[in-house]
Amino acid sequence: MRVVFATLSVLFLFGCSIAFADTISDSTTGGKLEVKSITLSGNKITRDNIVFRELEFFVGRSYAPAELDSLMIKSRQNLLNRSLFNFVTITKTVDNGFWEVHISMIERWYIWPIPIFQFADRNLNAWLEKGDLNRLNYGVNLRVENFRGRMEVLNLVAQTGYDMIIASRWTTPYLDKKQVTGISLQGGMQYNHEVAFTTEDTKHLFYRSTLDFASKYFFGGVNVTFRPKYNYLHDIGLSFSHYIFQDSLLKLNPDFSNTTKPTFLSLAYTFKLDFRDFKPYPLDGFYFDIQIRKLGLGIVSKDVDLLWVSTTFDQYIPLFKRWYFAYNFSTKLSGDKNRPYFLSTGFGYNDLEVRGYELYVIDAQNIGLWRSNFKFEIIPQRTYQIPWIKSKKFSDIFFALYANLFFDMGYASNFQYYDQNPLVNQLLWGTGVGIDFVTYYDVVIRIEAAVNKQKKSGIFINLVAPI
Repeated sequence: MRVVFATLSVLFLFGCSIAFADTISDSTTGGKLEVKSITLSGNKITRDNIVFRELEFFVGRSYAPAELDSLMIKSRQNLLNRSLFNFVTITKTVDNGFWEVHISMIERWYIWPIPIFQFADRNLNAWLEKGDLNRLNYGVNLRVENFRGRMEVLNLVAQTGYDMIIASRWTTPYLDKKQVTGISLQGGMQYNHEVAFTTEDTKHLFYRSTLDFASKYFFGGVNVTFRPKYNYLHDIGLSFSHYIFQDSLLKLNPDFSNTTKPTFLSLAYTFKLDFRDFKPYPLDGFYFDIQIRKLGLGIVSKDVDLLWVSTTFDQYIPLFKRWYFAYNFSTKLSGDKNRPYFLSTGFGYNDLEVRGYELYVIDAQNIGLWRSNFKFEIIPQRTYQIPWIKSKKFSDIFFALYANLFFDMGYASNFQYYDQNPLVNQLLWGTGVGIDFVTYYDVVIRIEAAVNKQKKSGIFINLVAPI
């Protein structure tokens, strides 16, 4: 009897020890389960390693349910922001005490022989103001995205009409097995019949050659990128530029260039932080970049000697329900050193503008810009299927509609051309309301009614997100 009691006591203590050990294990892991497998579907062209590179969870690691859900959301954002897929769905299930994750994707259409039929002015609103049908360019822009399924981009441009362009660019984001280092090569030439030779009263004055091209531009370059983490990017670029200008440009404006054939090398470094939820039209997160660019290295020639430093910071804040707020702060600084006019920058160049001043050119050596948006989601993002289109690359679509109220401020300082620029060296502002239409393939259409400090108003059309 004693033997039986002793045996039962040992078994009881052993069972308690196992239960206690299990309790300790559960409390240590926090209910975590190991990811046993990650399966993919829908990536018929995109290679598996390109998809796995964007994931923030891994096979063989353990995650609590809430932790894995958070990483799945971030991974989905990473995949959508690579512009490879129209839709991405990530789901998880439990099988025999392990996580099994499935990723379903609908790929985009990647080959775009896009017809070129565009205006020859710096933006759509400037072209509409002139209303000159002769100021059009036409040709073809062949863009092959996700080339070879490696997220590479191959771009070939052949354009004629008002301006002539022959150019090519090839970008591959990953050269190494760790998928950290990438490279981009580009080169081409651009011939212009007409060139802006100066700015007078916030408008470009143009010289047009009737016999030959007023300007010829030849360029080439290489960029090396480093992406050690999902949201970080380093870019180092070396480029070559060679211009040929007609003598008349220098006679019309002696500050246009110090030679008719300026030639120079440029070196640029860019660092980016990108934590936006949806890059084409963000509603949450932030973005930051800084670029340091030296034009003229004193190796090929001493025709150009400039240093530019530019920064951008965007933040997107969901307020409540369908209300959002966003703001942007940008700078571009080059000191007080004189520079040739053909390298002018300021408001009205490269999407840097105070809204309400889309029709103005404000040349400056240093600029600061603050933009803000209050936004209401009229139609939340909805997904529809067009039944008569068989390909899911086009049949499954989404769209959303937003109303926004905006207020922008900017300051452009100019030590060189301030006599011809009445809007420099003062605080500018613009405000107004607008409608934003967002749909797949990164399409954004903005229509805005704005009024500026000079009490000039207008309706403007843009094709990128406001901030």
